Amino acid sequence: MSKKILLTVLIIIVFIAAAGILTAEYYTSRPAACGSCHIMKKYYNSWKNSRHGEKDIPCVDCHYPPGEKRSVKARFKGLGQLFTYLGTDTPAVRKPARVSDSSCTTYECHPPQKFMDKKLKFTEKIFYVHNTHKEKSIEGQTLHCDTCHQHIRTEKHFEVTKQACYLCHFKEAKFNEGRAKCSLCHEIPSTSLQKQKKEDMDADEKAITHKSLEEAKVPCWSCHYELVQGNGEIKEENCFDCHEYSVEMLKKAEDKRLMHSEHVSGQNAKCFDCHRPIQHEEVAFLDPVREACVICHPDHHEYQKLILIGDKRKDAATAPGLMYDVKTNCIGCHVENRQVNGERVLHGSTEACVACHTEKYESMGKEWKDKTEEELRYAGEIEKEAETAIGKANGKVPKEKLERAMEMMREGQENLRIVKYGGGVHNMKYAVILLDSAMNNFEDVLDLLREE
Repeated sequence: MSKKILLTVLIIIVFIAAAGILTAEYYTSRPAACGSCHIMKKYYNSWKNSRHGEKDIPCVDCHYPPGEKRSVKARFKGLGQLFTYLGTDTPAVRKPARVSDSSCTTYECHPPQKFMDKKLKFTEKIFYVHNTHKEKSIEGQTLHCDTCHQHIRTEKHFEVTKQACYLCHFKEAKFNEGRAKCSLCHEIPSTSLQKQKKEDMDADEKAITHKSLEEAKVPCWSCHYELVQGNGEIKEENCFDCHEYSVEMLKKAEDKRLMHSEHVSGQNAKCFDCHRPIQHEEVAFLDPVREACVICHPDHHEYQKLILIGDKRKDAATAPGLMYDVKTNCIGCHVENRQVNGERVLHGSTEACVACHTEKYESMGKEWKDKTEEELRYAGEIEKEAETAIGKANGKVPKEKLERAMEMMREGQENLRIVKYGGGVHNMKYAVILLDSAMNNFEDVLDLLREE
């Protein structure tokens, strides 16, 4: 074979190879190539129905930062993804794709100078300005474009969902305060709330509106408590989707700033990979309030817990209850159904004592209760004497001495309250210690003021 023919063959081979490479590069850079993979079908379909799909913006324009799309690094990254997809039967991508902010903010797409300060319409009534969010950081987060623009629902591709807004605005925020303030998103209505008087309102009668209620400092949750449901708690079980189980890992999970830095700032997870969603919608408005004990009882059964634990207090030694030491919780003893003010309540019963111990314990609960009430009556008499003495001493003894007497009085009364409202039967030994301490305080008050 002549050199001329050999050279011609080589040129043809190089041309065919180059054409093949260019063709393969063109095809693999098209969204259809991504959509041909079983693991990417739902993402491709959501892209196709999105604004990006309508404008035929290729996947690689977003998923590779500017300047990297045609690099050797991108080729190897794409090849690695191909082998990963070919070697798995899982129906979904396990690790979320990272989208660089620089891909979004190019001059051809969303240049910051044109949209960051622009008032955009999020819903029919709610507007949004990017800069007000970009400049803020919640619990150590560094916000990225895909912090809000997440792929959460199959039919949506890289669009902001209301659930993402709710999590940031309502998680660990007080109702209608700070980032949860209603007026951040909603215009306060000025129409009258009195339907029965809309057409028959006296000229000198003031209309009741949302604005008038706000001015009168009537709390929004008086009528709208049910609008926020859930608290966005952490789904700890989901940690093990990405991490191996370890005590150290669970301990790290308690560090909120570290978790946000690793997962949000590092773009290694989406909000709902870790958090449960918070709902913000109208539901039956009475039941959420009726069933939320903490509204009327901010620290429900606080005194029962204090006496059961038996922690050390000033002039009172540590004495945990016997039931506390063996980790018996409330429903271990409260087994009797009773009706109190028309509601079913689980009441403590001696049946529980007998079930765990012997029949002689059946009368012990009543003995402890009677003994506690007797001691409380005696302590209450000394308390009244001390209160009377303080009242008579007011203006007649030095201010410092009176303040000292009042401080001792407060300490004694708090110990008395723990026994009175906590119930001596929960921890009789500790109840006796607290009652002794309280009576000593009251007697010390009397002795201090008698010095005059």
